[in-house]
Amino acid sequence: MNRHDNEPRYKKYDFNSEQDRRRQRRKQYSGWWFALLILIIAIGLAFSINWLMTRHSHQSNSSSTAAISKTIDKSKNAIEGRNSKGSLTKKVEDNRVSAFSSKIDDAKAGGLTPAERGQLQKSINNEQNKTVKNREQQLLNKANKQAPAKPKIPDSFATTHTFSSVNDAKNWANATKQQWLKDGYVNYTISSNGQGYYVLKFIK
Repeated sequence: MNRHDNEPRYKKYDFNSEQDRRRQRRKQYSGWWFALLILIIAIGLAFSINWLMTRHSHQSNSSSTAAISKTIDKSKNAIEGRNSKGSLTKKVEDNRVSAFSSKIDDAKAGGLTPAERGQLQKSINNEQNKTVKNREQQLLNKANKQAPAKPKIPDSFATTHTFSSVNDAKNWANATKQQWLKDGYVNYTISSNGQGYYVLKFIK
């Protein structure tokens, strides 16, 4: 038996030339580098976007923190102001002080007695609002220093005076001239009332 009988009777031929095989390798390599480049660009964009969002979030948080702190400070100041004033508005305070001032004026009309001052002082001591309390105390202190109101002297020249003669009317007017001029009168008239008497009237 011939030793060549066991060898295959056909041969495998590669019809692709060496140049074609090189082109195929280049295409494979080109596709791989292109995919790698895209991947690197995508990673870079992801990092950039993440950095921008983190920075914006940090700035927003800082602004938000500052705004919250400012609001807290305002609330704190408002609470402290209300505590010091007893939670009253300026208008309410003015109304309370005005009402207290009216009480003092009413008491002073007849002369402020020790009993009335004691009642007013008790009202001040019971006042919870510090601002109102201080203002009322100032009003009462001024009232305590004032003397009782003097009774008003009636104006004797505001009414007419009757005399039996013109000379009597003139004589009385001349005798009291300085007084009625001081009271604001500038002249006088004398007229008959039809019953034999003469009426003296002073004019401002």
